[in-house]
Order: sequence, then C-alpha cells, then structure tokens
Amino acid sequence: MKSEAIQAITPLFLGGIGLTLGLAVVFSPQISDAKWAAGFGLAGTAIAGASGLAQNRNAESANIQGSSVSIQNKTEN
Repeated sequence: MKSEAIQAITPLFLGGIGLTLGLAVVFSPQISDAKWAAGFGLAGTAIAGASGLAQNRNAESANIQGSSVSIQNKTEN
C-alpha cells in the first residue's frame, strides 16, 4: 500500500473510531456520568486526532518577493 493511501485513510479511520465511540455512549442504556464523560472525551480525542492528521495536498508553491509573485507547479511522482 502506498504511503499516500495510508495518509489518506488514517484520518478517516480515526474519525470512524470517534464516531463509533460517540454513538456507543449516546445509545448505551443506564450509563453512569463518569463513563459518559470518559466516552465522549475519548471520542473527541479520536476525532481531534483525525483532524490533526488530515492534510491538504497541493502541488503549487508561491514565492513572494517584494511586489513580484511567482507560482510554481511541482510534479509528484
């Protein structure tokens, strides 16, 4: 598996774990307040980790020098 695919799938995987944990807490019958808070904290941490790993892939680079701007396209192999 290519590293680009792994980088793309990892945030989705962590977000899915967070969603699953959040739904499990919401639909659990007779859950205590401590377990409720811990479950939502863990779900929030998984979702925050997913958003931190998500990256925008842009192959353009801008160079600004004074009033001159140049944009270069980088080719990815």
